[in-house]
Amino acid sequence: MISYGLETMYLGAHSADFSKPLLRHRPFFDAIVTDPPYGIREASLKVGSKDKIQQSQYSLSEQFLELLNFAARALVVGGRLVYWLPVIRDLYSPSSLPQHPALSLKYNCEQTLSKKSARRLLVMVKTKENCKEDSAYIVGDVKCHGQYRELYFGKP
Repeated sequence: MISYGLETMYLGAHSADFSKPLLRHRPFFDAIVTDPPYGIREASLKVGSKDKIQQSQYSLSEQFLELLNFAARALVVGGRLVYWLPVIRDLYSPSSLPQHPALSLKYNCEQTLSKKSARRLLVMVKTKENCKEDSAYIVGDVKCHGQYRELYFGKP
């Protein structure tokens, strides 16, 4: 930011677990930029509530659906969600992308990681206020990212 002369415009950053509720229950972010863990080094786990110190398996599909649900609640209308989605290249199709009624896909760019895998840079824009009934979903086959770790290591 210093090299671009923008350091006076920087307000700060927020690091949080989007599966846990935030302090505010109204939209307040202009942008969310993230590169969630893919679970390659170790499987992704979700920690239970404060009362229950337990960990449960957390699939990539669940993680990205929660990310979209969080973005739909926390972004202002016109705000952007920018994130990397790992995929198995042979299994990828645009219908396997997570979607949300309050978010529309603006950009979808592939970065090849290997012959077998890639990650897609997805930019989504919040187009309307989120309704409580709205929820993220996936229309197509989630295997290209839902079982990414297993397929990455060749265990279908």
